[in-house]
Amino acid sequence: MRFYARPSARLVRQIVSDVFMVTWAVGWWFVGRFVDGVLRAVAEPARQTAALGDRAADQLDEIARQAGGVPLVGDGLSRPFTDLAGSVNGLVASAHEQVAALETTATVAGWLTFGVPVLLLLLAWLPRRLAFAARAREVLELVSTTDGTDLLALRALATQPIAELRTVAPDPMRAWRTGDPDVAAKLAELELVKAGVARPRRRRPTTLAG
Repeated sequence: MRFYARPSARLVRQIVSDVFMVTWAVGWWFVGRFVDGVLRAVAEPARQTAALGDRAADQLDEIARQAGGVPLVGDGLSRPFTDLAGSVNGLVASAHEQVAALETTATVAGWLTFGVPVLLLLLAWLPRRLAFAARAREVLELVSTTDGTDLLALRALATQPIAELRTVAPDPMRAWRTGDPDVAAKLAELELVKAGVARPRRRRPTTLAG
């Protein structure tokens, strides 16, 4: 399958469009990563709060454990620290939930920022490239058949502008009807140029040395 035209202005346009497509995708990838990073930075205070809370809860649990070891009054001394550690753990859990929500939002927003513009351009770019490839394959398959040149010449007579046809012959229809092989080849060439492909080269038969 051919995705590029023969050397021509069309080939230049195809290369430019491909380069633009790649540049567009790479550019929006970096924009998406930037959006992801900004939103993750918003979660940094909550992340630090959760880290501080974890350390504070660990320290309170340690104090409660040591206070609980005091004879007779250990349970009473440790209970306030245990309750306070539970409250801190609740705040830490809430902070972790905020961090997780912000990180999820950052991931989704980053991918959407990258994916939506790239998908929109891809929907405009890809069908044209596939249509060109399909037409090129059709024309090449046709020209390789026995009557391919005549069929392409007939298609040229039906679809090419009059000005283009008259560059082949003053009366291209009459010349084609009379079976002029040069006119038929030139008319077929117009269709090949329109499709952006070149006539396949015939392989020379190999000869074995005697």
